[in-house]
Amino acid sequence: MNETSKPRAKKKVNSYLKYSGMGFQLAGLVLAGYFGGKYIDKWLGLDKPIMTLILILLFFLGFMYKLYVDLILKNE
Repeated sequence: MNETSKPRAKKKVNSYLKYSGMGFQLAGLVLAGYFGGKYIDKWLGLDKPIMTLILILLFFLGFMYKLYVDLILKNE
């Protein structure tokens, strides 16, 4: 192995960790939206899970915007 392949391998590992971390962030946000929405629905006495749906969608869209900024706008 020569000197030039070491930084390349390190870069590959760092991007893998970055993107797997993003997956865990998305899962955590969706779960937070679910449980937070369930709590708010119960607190408001709603029969349908309206707040659960709204929170999950808001958190998901917020994450997609963050992903867009990280991947597209920072690479320009």
